[in-house]
Amino acid sequence: MQSKRKFVLSCLIALSACSAVVVGGSVMASDWVEEEGVSDFQAPRRTRNIPVEQNPDAEEHRGQQRSHRFTDESESDEAPNAQVEDSGGGHGIPAPKKKNANMLEGNVSHFHSGTQNQSTGAPPRFGLIQQEPTSVHYPPAREAIVESKTFRSWIEKNHPELQGGLQAQREQIIEVKGKWDDSGHVLRAFGLGCSKVPPDQLHKYDLSKSKILIVDCAGNVPAEGIAAITKFVRGGGYLLTTDWALEGCLQKAVPGFIEWNGDNTSETRVVDAYIKTEDPILTQGTVPRAHWKLDRKCQLMRVIKPDRVEILAASVQLKTDDTQGLGNLAATFNFGKGKVLHLVGHFDYNSGRAFNNLLPDPAPKIGISLRQAIAANFIAEALGQSESTPAAAKEN
Repeated sequence: MQSKRKFVLSCLIALSACSAVVVGGSVMASDWVEEEGVSDFQAPRRTRNIPVEQNPDAEEHRGQQRSHRFTDESESDEAPNAQVEDSGGGHGIPAPKKKNANMLEGNVSHFHSGTQNQSTGAPPRFGLIQQEPTSVHYPPAREAIVESKTFRSWIEKNHPELQGGLQAQREQIIEVKGKWDDSGHVLRAFGLGCSKVPPDQLHKYDLSKSKILIVDCAGNVPAEGIAAITKFVRGGGYLLTTDWALEGCLQKAVPGFIEWNGDNTSETRVVDAYIKTEDPILTQGTVPRAHWKLDRKCQLMRVIKPDRVEILAASVQLKTDDTQGLGNLAATFNFGKGKVLHLVGHFDYNSGRAFNNLLPDPAPKIGISLRQAIAANFIAEALGQSESTPAAAKEN
């Protein structure tokens, strides 16, 4: 009898031990697995929470914002003259290959981002100020032989009113000849007429019928010519300057808006470019992201009056040469009754080769360069002005 009691007591102790194991493991009714001929349980697998300090991935991604992307709105569409070659001069950074990745392609249409420009001194017709791309995922620039039919097709689509006005345009568009740029060459490609005037003869030239002056790089205009330019723009004329004409002409003729900041590009290269401020006229017929050809020692700009100057285009890659870290490429502002546009870089093809129809930075979809499209829009706006519709409604 005593041995029987010991056996029962041993069974009770064993049963208590099993109950302690089950309770310690927090086994729930749902943890049981029952199959035919099987009656058992499985404790759930629990993932171990890694402290933040031991999980560098969590720290890296905490608070990190998503990068902005371009939206493709149409099927793939090759740009005109799509037979291209890889250029060794490009400095694009290729992105990792992804399915349907939103890279710089011919069907790019617009960039979703930005806030409304609230600057009280800005021209009221300017639209969204775009946010800078958070990363550079550009393929290398591709140079292409671009014939005049591509330029004229772009003009016909965006400014059909300019066709057939060569004779009048020769009086309205004045190219102030420069050593390093040749605006007349690309104007002919667009099918536009112009008259060329040497810098030292500009002060003698009758500008009464002229609507726009294009001062090519290097823009070394004597003091008499500078005074003529100031009077011309103040009275309602348009002024387009390229590269070194910033120091040689613009900041003397129209001082106090933008100037050379003392920095130059370190080498000849093709950089990325993006539209920073949308303008219904000056950025029409363009794409939001493209490339931009720059020569060695291009002059970079400082904006003196940010409330009066609109930056139309900028570059992320150009920041490496800019001590201000801005990378501005194109700026515009009103002066008197007139208007000014300055380009960092040139207006011409700017290939640096004897074969002068080779374009080093054709933009996707439009076929011509982004810098050329912005300049052509500015010229079209100038030609559309009359004495009763000056560029600015009041003196600046």
